[in-house]
Amino acid sequence: MVAFSRRLIYTLSNKVRKSNYNAYNEKLIIDFAKPSSGLPIFRPRNKESLFNIKSESSYNSYLSDKALELGLKKTNCIAWTDIPEPEYTDHIIEAKFKIDSHGGYAAAGIIFRIMDDESYYLALVSSKGYFRFDVVKNNAPKTCIAWTEVSDFDGTNVSLNIITYGTYLIFHVNNKWVAEVNVDLIASGRLGFAAAAYEESGEVNTEQITEKKEEDTFTDNNTQENENRGYVCKAHLEYISIDTRLDAIETYFKKWTDASNINAECHLRLAETYAAMNDCSKALDQLEKAWKRRDEAIISVTTGYSKVRTRRELLLAARMSFRLERYSEAEDYINLILIEWPDSAEGKLAYTEKLKILFELKKYAELKDFALKYPADINKDINYFTMLARSYWELKKYKKSAETWDKAFKMAKSSGENGIYAANAANAWELAEKKEKALEKYILAGKIFLNQDNLPELAAVTQRLALTGEDNWEARALIGKWSFSIEDYAKCSKELDAAEKIRKKLNPQPDADPALYYLRGLVYYFNGNKKSAIRMINKAVKLAPDYELFRTKLEEIKSADKTHESY
Repeated sequence: MVAFSRRLIYTLSNKVRKSNYNAYNEKLIIDFAKPSSGLPIFRPRNKESLFNIKSESSYNSYLSDKALELGLKKTNCIAWTDIPEPEYTDHIIEAKFKIDSHGGYAAAGIIFRIMDDESYYLALVSSKGYFRFDVVKNNAPKTCIAWTEVSDFDGTNVSLNIITYGTYLIFHVNNKWVAEVNVDLIASGRLGFAAAAYEESGEVNTEQITEKKEEDTFTDNNTQENENRGYVCKAHLEYISIDTRLDAIETYFKKWTDASNINAECHLRLAETYAAMNDCSKALDQLEKAWKRRDEAIISVTTGYSKVRTRRELLLAARMSFRLERYSEAEDYINLILIEWPDSAEGKLAYTEKLKILFELKKYAELKDFALKYPADINKDINYFTMLARSYWELKKYKKSAETWDKAFKMAKSSGENGIYAANAANAWELAEKKEKALEKYILAGKIFLNQDNLPELAAVTQRLALTGEDNWEARALIGKWSFSIEDYAKCSKELDAAEKIRKKLNPQPDADPALYYLRGLVYYFNGNKKSAIRMINKAVKLAPDYELFRTKLEEIKSADKTHESY
């Protein structure tokens, strides 16, 4: 499924022209391939008097022998030609047109309820066989129905029907229901024929389509160009009818809101679209309608029927329910997959989904047993280890929890260290009465939080370091660095001095940390002791001669102290 660009780069439209046609309680038919037939339905003899046919720099619109032609000359472009008057509210639109993408990617359709160039409804069918519906209000686009696959599409010919009844809209493509939506952003407006060009001939990158932007760029060019050259795509409107008769609208509306007239597959396609849009409630609603329609169809021809739910549908339903925090419902769907199709592709995914559901339901013992029972079937990503570690923690199996948090940390380390996992492992090791391992992980977490400038988490870790790392120079150094960050310079000096004394007593002696000398020097400087500050920062420079910050600060202090001695 392809996502539509939120805003196309160029939007071009024809300026309105006046017409005296009365639209209410009649049916207008414009058949570009046939002359006026004289039937009691309104068929204008002069088709040009309705559509505002003209050309601009990026597109041409003109009449051929059998169609209203709309040719676009550039990609990332949408253009339309409209019927200037009247403004329509409720109607049934039936349009038949062809899409010529010239080997690229294009779409065509109906633009309706046009208020102006910045507010309208737009229904499109693409050359790849997808339908979408968007609303643009005050130049702000909103996707109501993202690209949805249609059936019976040959790549060129399209029949698009639109029923508008108040705020309710129903769409058919090629005589099959494709979508319905309730939207009240625009009450009425003009309508017209639209085309959009996304990609020129060549391989179409559907991912790039979502990144295209739309700008309101308008150019005036009154030159009529009918020649078929320089187009990236063309759309040919062969037939359009607009029925505003209330009895007809109500009849069609009643028919196409009756579930028995809608194929289950159509509901399923729309459900997948809503899922891709992360509109979980609507996705589930369409799934339930599809299941109901299928059940009714099967019951009508057989007895002893049991409900039919495919594993793909159940997995989709489970994921939508999960996102809506309906975890018990999601678990029921997943259990059906694991019972009927445990070895299928969906079954493999269901094991992981089950683990996530048990975690949200706080069924920690069941989660632990499930993970151990099916180790080969569950995707062991970082979420697997974090959920399992938390379950062991809640079950008071602290050693197992710590070991599992360590695994999560190692996995996170390859994509960016996560100090939270190290801190959680430290907490678990401490509760498991493994003081040395706990201290090691607290120090590791503290270093990560310090590098990330994550002071709240560093503060929490330093509290544990103060209790578990009194005789550890790295622990005391971290406490000192944190104290400096909160401007507690007295404590900073005390902790850094203690760290240095502990370090020097070790055998073998660890390498000195130049940052400790630098911070001690700054504390001296803040306290007015410039000579000691210069001595300390000079040691930091000797340990890290390539670190510019140390050198710069040293020169700054020296220049401020005109009477300093050479050290």
